[in-house]
Amino acid sequence: MNSMKRLGRGLSALIPSEEKSFVQEINIEDIVINPEQPRESIDEESIRELAESIKKKGILQPILLRQKGDKYEIVAGERRYQSAKLIGINKIPAIIIEADDQEAYEISLIENIQREDLNPIEKAKAFRNYIERYKMTHEELAERLGISRSEITNLLRLLQLPVEIQEELKRGNLTYGHARALLSLEDKDIQKRLAKKIIKEKLSVRDTEELVRRTTHRVEIPEIKVLEERLQNYLETKVKIQPKAPDRGKITIEYKSLEELEKIVEKFLS
Repeated sequence: MNSMKRLGRGLSALIPSEEKSFVQEINIEDIVINPEQPRESIDEESIRELAESIKKKGILQPILLRQKGDKYEIVAGERRYQSAKLIGINKIPAIIIEADDQEAYEISLIENIQREDLNPIEKAKAFRNYIERYKMTHEELAERLGISRSEITNLLRLLQLPVEIQEELKRGNLTYGHARALLSLEDKDIQKRLAKKIIKEKLSVRDTEELVRRTTHRVEIPEIKVLEERLQNYLETKVKIQPKAPDRGKITIEYKSLEELEKIVEKFLS
């Protein structure tokens, strides 16, 4: 199955027509979960809701499986599988496809993206894992998934946020828009402090952007500016002093080569 060129056209384009028409009833005991699938967790409430729907209407769309030894591994449709298992269904409609590890991962990823089942952090980690595993550029991955390169790049930037903020994104307490606004701040402590404020005060994305703008455009303290200039003149490089509280802060000293770094260190030690 040459899925590599068809992935960007959507999940249905990945399955040849002859495979689509061949739906089988597979014993649920013969099915195993794919440990490499992009989703890190499944919301239990959504599984219960889907199980209730399956009780009333049945499974409307077959899951996708591939042969794995004497079992069948889920390629797409784990939520349907979990819901069917929850209500004691013994057999589940499925389409068996031929797919190697890369193709199976791509199909699972595109299905979750189309169904919006992944939170932003899960999506970012899935993109990073795919890029690292298959040595692919952002542009190449974007072409395979049928999404923009900028979307992939912006999502990957979320992994630069502190772990605490990433967890709030996974819980749904912060949105992708909130996270992108916080990324414009360099200081991790300030990012975490503002994230707590956003959650506590239930700030909108627009409110968050304004909060970040005010934070990054604080009125300069004249005494701090004088100290910055003195350090810059002495060290002959750019220096940034960032107060975090009346009695503490951070100093950033830039260097553009190892030779320049050695000169800066010598001046501190002299």
